[in-house]
Amino acid sequence: MVLGIGTGNPIGMAGGLFHMLNHAIYKSCLFLSGGSVEDRTKTTDLSKLGGLGKYMPVTFACFFIASLSISGIPPFNGFVSKWMVYQGIIESAGAKNPLWVVWLVSAMFGSALTVASFMKLLHAVFMGRPSKDFSGIKESGFNILFPIIVLAALCCLFGIFAFSVPIAIFIVPSIGKTISYWGAWNPILATALIIVAVALGALSYLFLKPGLFRTVSTFIGGEDVESLERVSGAEFYDTVKDMKGLKGLYKREEAKSADIYTIGRRFVYFFTGKLQYLHNGVLPTYLVWCLIGMAAMFVVLLVR
Repeated sequence: MVLGIGTGNPIGMAGGLFHMLNHAIYKSCLFLSGGSVEDRTKTTDLSKLGGLGKYMPVTFACFFIASLSISGIPPFNGFVSKWMVYQGIIESAGAKNPLWVVWLVSAMFGSALTVASFMKLLHAVFMGRPSKDFSGIKESGFNILFPIIVLAALCCLFGIFAFSVPIAIFIVPSIGKTISYWGAWNPILATALIIVAVALGALSYLFLKPGLFRTVSTFIGGEDVESLERVSGAEFYDTVKDMKGLKGLYKREEAKSADIYTIGRRFVYFFTGKLQYLHNGVLPTYLVWCLIGMAAMFVVLLVR
């Protein structure tokens, strides 16, 4: 969203603002869906979860929609706003923005990493073989599911009818300029084609003669699934950790010696440690700082 606004052109700024709105929608849906899982399982340990899509289908469907949206997959709202930001970056190409290719590749690479992260999360929580600890689990109640369903529906509606509803009503008036769209993306037509493709696939599956295919039990590497240990999504990236050149880096990261977050926190706390004493949790202290800040602002305005 910051990148879209930073382009300085109407299409990029509109995309940035629309992405901010979309971010609030699908991120809230993801967090509430995660809360629904935690409410039923009483854990957030990914290694203990798995296969919940069978027992919590509504939560799984809403989480799946929000995951596709945040990853920028059509026809959901996250794709439209990212597509507009990409247009803004390309439109800003020129002498004033010679690094536009870098920004475009960075934005698209970020989307690819988002897809990978949510593939792991979806598999770890909702797919795979269910854990025996949660075999009798049930779907959350209506008071938890209702806001999740509404947010997931908005992810669909704000993607399919993006240009006629949210952008036209909320985004364009805030920009105050005419937005020129280019490209061949038509969300309604694309959605219709996706539905037709899924329907054709379903019809093909239903009407093809079962005798044409050989039916076997599920297996992995020729072995019966039930005879193997349950695979958790927590090990999704273990193959990457064992790669040459990265194995040592991961070990140092686990030991916190090369953890960028730990290093960054120490660096920040070195400069802000003294300021923590001012945040003592006492309301009168905060009110005093607010009054001092307002007084300083008034002095600056009067001087000008």
